[in-house]
Amino acid sequence: MALDVVGEFDGLSLGDHRRVRRVRSAVARLQAQPNWSFPEAMVTRAELEAFYRLVENDAVSFADLFEPHTQKTRSRCEELATVLVVHDTTKFSFIGSEREGLGPTSSKGHGFLGHFSIAVSADDRREPLGALAAKTWARTERGVATSIRSGAISQAEARELPRESARWANGVAASEAVLAGTGVSAIHVMDSEGDDYSTFASLAERGERFVIRGFQGRKTQLSGGATVTVKQFVAAAPAVATRTVKLSQRKKQAYKQPSRRRTQAREGREAELTIHVERVELTRPTYVEKTKAPQLAVNVVYVREVADDVEEPVEWLLYTTEAIDTQENALRVVDFYRARWVIEEFFKSLKTGCAFETRQLESFHTLENALALAIPIAWGLLRLRVLARDYPELKASTILTKTQITILRKKKLLTTATPSAQLAMQAVAQLGGHIKNNGQPGWIVLGRGYERLLALEQGFLLAFADSDQS
Repeated sequence: MALDVVGEFDGLSLGDHRRVRRVRSAVARLQAQPNWSFPEAMVTRAELEAFYRLVENDAVSFADLFEPHTQKTRSRCEELATVLVVHDTTKFSFIGSEREGLGPTSSKGHGFLGHFSIAVSADDRREPLGALAAKTWARTERGVATSIRSGAISQAEARELPRESARWANGVAASEAVLAGTGVSAIHVMDSEGDDYSTFASLAERGERFVIRGFQGRKTQLSGGATVTVKQFVAAAPAVATRTVKLSQRKKQAYKQPSRRRTQAREGREAELTIHVERVELTRPTYVEKTKAPQLAVNVVYVREVADDVEEPVEWLLYTTEAIDTQENALRVVDFYRARWVIEEFFKSLKTGCAFETRQLESFHTLENALALAIPIAWGLLRLRVLARDYPELKASTILTKTQITILRKKKLLTTATPSAQLAMQAVAQLGGHIKNNGQPGWIVLGRGYERLLALEQGFLLAFADSDQS
């Protein structure tokens, strides 16, 4: 299935066919130059002005622009019995003067947050299938606690405000709504920010499947009445399996809570893991009403690294609805959680490959609309990179069109009779200036090569059309 980003907007309805035509034209330009500025990507001043009118139009919304991509994602999911839906939140920060409707994201700038739900194939390929749901919002200048202390709002008013933690359950509900009627079974995967008792209760009530990494020091009661942490209880169980995995290098994530282990820098290495499993009944937190969240029984998979010389050994506590009765099933849960990296790569594709945080738009509304146009492009870049890098045996035609392959041949960047996806990605990266001996291409050079390939493809197709008419 070669990439057709413009096709991701099939079925778009904006109340005016001229707006739809402008979206398709703008996406074609941005697809060809994903990390260029808008003035660079749009060929003429008239095109640029039409693009700005489009994203500024109050009749054009993020939800309207995003919805066709979710339907395309639904269609790709329909080809599978089971999919993983990976959920996570990211911040989009914009340096410089404040812009209308944005809120604080860091000490360096203003921006907004986006919570995404990305569908991924549940097989070993872990193919990105697209976004099923996305929600954006900007924070106010003051946090809720600060507003209460200052008297700006009362505690009663604060309780009525929507909690940011509800985004996890809301993302699941929105994803399930898109998949309704397909017969596809979704397994929802979340990092430790999704470890919220109300989220567990909401998913359990609706019968949703999940794998969620634990962060809170949740407790369970032993048969004798004593209370211990879930981690202590499961860690005491004998190991049911071992697994050696390759851990990627990770930079320190300063924008998240510095005390969390998952935000610390890490060198790439191979890690030997032991896996322990138990079924536990979570002790209900005192702040949760009994009527809203009954006692919850969940399966737990505890993963820890066996190493004496590692400063921060890997340690995962995974809450799940999936079976853990066999070694195979326990390892399956671990592999489902490891698919989380796909959404981290999606964020890199948005921010680096599509250069979204450099966009010079002056309001939350216009940035939201630009984000909706960028999401399918970022997905396309991600899919190209994942399949080509991790599945070299695939054919180049899996990720590139016939015309794109022809262009790379004419550029003498593809020379084999039946090139693989990996060779195709290397050829695209070379088109962007990548040197083979420098290892795997990064997002910037891959994005640059892809934009050039798409620009060449547009010229090739236009020339071909002209020759047909002469």
